[in-house]
Amino acid sequence: MKKLFICFSFLLVVFLNACKKDNYKSPDAELYGNIVDATTGKNVPQQTNVSGGYLQLFQTDYPKPTAIQTALHVDGSYTRGFMFSGHYKVVPTGPFFYRDTLNVNVNGSTRLDIKVIPYLTVTSELLSKTAKSITIRVKVTQPAQNTQKIARILAVAATFNTVDVNNYNSNRGLTNTEAIDNAVVVNTSYDYTITDLKPGTLYYVRGGARTINTGSYYNYAPMLMVTTNSQ
Repeated sequence: MKKLFICFSFLLVVFLNACKKDNYKSPDAELYGNIVDATTGKNVPQQTNVSGGYLQLFQTDYPKPTAIQTALHVDGSYTRGFMFSGHYKVVPTGPFFYRDTLNVNVNGSTRLDIKVIPYLTVTSELLSKTAKSITIRVKVTQPAQNTQKIARILAVAATFNTVDVNNYNSNRGLTNTEAIDNAVVVNTSYDYTITDLKPGTLYYVRGGARTINTGSYYNYAPMLMVTTNSQ
């Protein structure tokens, strides 16, 4: 009986010590903010699916930190929850240049707006619509800091708000501008009619463009929400 009691006591001590070792504080912090055009102060719209922009976060006060990857949202914002409080290095990747190494102390809910220079600034406007089509005009401008070749101009529409060059309904408008001088491209309006749409339906419509860049990232105009005519 005495041996049994000693054995039981030993196992209890081991169990309690194991519980203490595993009783780490749960992740209780988040980092959020916007990807912001350093010149205009406006958000830089993003692509959220394949070939979209993202952040890599490295907790620098943790031994051998591994990258935590977070996708950027359509409107240029981001949110990364389920984080441990601490010091982080932030590395943004997408259709833009950023200037400085970014470091942030994350404690609770922490905001970090990241200033960048977008490769291109894209605008789009609705020209007309019918029951089965939407026509938009797309224009691009390029900052003086960027000498990359403008390669594509784009128009897409979908019934979901993550529409992009790879994800759209029906068809898309796409122009290859690699053989056209950049100065001509930025002084040209590109009109696209997207057809075979459903009557009386809300569509999310985007103009986009990309340069020849590592990653083939697209820049996008702010989202247009257009409802086709009922008949």
